Amino acid sequence: MPKRKTTTVTRGERSGTDGVRIERNWSELPEDILHLFYKNLDDITDFIRFRAVCKSWRLSAPVNDYPPQLPWLLEHREHPEKHHENSIIRFYCLSSGKVHTVTCPGSRRARLEGPACRYLLASHTKSFQMYLLNPLTNDQIYAPWVNVFGFPDYIGPDPIKGGDIVVISPPLIENYWVDNIEWSAPHKMMAFWRPDADDWVYVGGVGNSANAFYRGQYFSHDRETEITNVIDVATKKLVYQVAPPEDFNRLLEGCTVMVESRGKILRLFQYYEGEQCHFDIYCLYFGDGKAKPCWVRITDIGDQMLFLQYYRGLSFRASNFARFKGNCIYFLKDERYLCRYNIGDDTTEVLPCPFDKVGSWLVPSLV
Repeated sequence: MPKRKTTTVTRGERSGTDGVRIERNWSELPEDILHLFYKNLDDITDFIRFRAVCKSWRLSAPVNDYPPQLPWLLEHREHPEKHHENSIIRFYCLSSGKVHTVTCPGSRRARLEGPACRYLLASHTKSFQMYLLNPLTNDQIYAPWVNVFGFPDYIGPDPIKGGDIVVISPPLIENYWVDNIEWSAPHKMMAFWRPDADDWVYVGGVGNSANAFYRGQYFSHDRETEITNVIDVATKKLVYQVAPPEDFNRLLEGCTVMVESRGKILRLFQYYEGEQCHFDIYCLYFGDGKAKPCWVRITDIGDQMLFLQYYRGLSFRASNFARFKGNCIYFLKDERYLCRYNIGDDTTEVLPCPFDKVGSWLVPSLV
């Protein structure tokens, strides 16, 4: 009786109904199946490993077609001039729960600011050099010197892909002393810059804290008057102002944050009662062309998740990520705690975090 023929495989195998080992070449999986696989890899490092399996997998997954990514949390960096002679930075990925250690020469001795997509805003405190930095690729885009002293304060949603602006906002005080040199800056001055521009554009009197960008307009909150100034990015002119919400309580001590979320501008007022955190949430209603734009209180943001830091934030659809639910706000407390606020039941929980001190948010990108 002849022996059954068997085939030895190297990439994968399964047994047929008659016991014959059938060869399976994983490199020959249909492209649409591979697409379904990698589009569910919500940790970009897994996407990199997917592309490294073989040539066919790499060709099926273009580097500019990576799956949606939640922001990574940057570990707080101590004084960069003293403690960051090396170029090692660490990130925490909420999707996978992994800590990623990145070697990025461009981060050496740099202060890194977010929240941002793809590029952090890096700066050196002594040389005043400022540049956009992608920590995964080490791409650097240097900005001209800016005549406003103060730490970089805000980056547009994606300063490269969408041609969005970079904004600098000084503190409220008029004069500064640095290395025995006096610096001065007009009150509430901001400086706008695009990566393809030769110089900054300066705009005065337009706010000094919360910022958001949407469809060619820049929304800036003035924490002294609680007015929202709306600036046309093309002309750098103030186009209109939005009064504070009618029910806003000026006696409450808290922080105002503005976020663009799925085509809407949200204003969040964060405050504490004892140890319990609360958020009052408003949506900017633009009116029907007759009424003035105004803030309308809302109690639900649906499928959205917000990631906040200081006066700014990022928004994501929870349905794009397994194991995540919407209608919640992730925020950083006292640079030590990662917290999640559940809007529906007005409760806050502290989430596990591997870092003793947390820095800022970055949406990772390979391009």
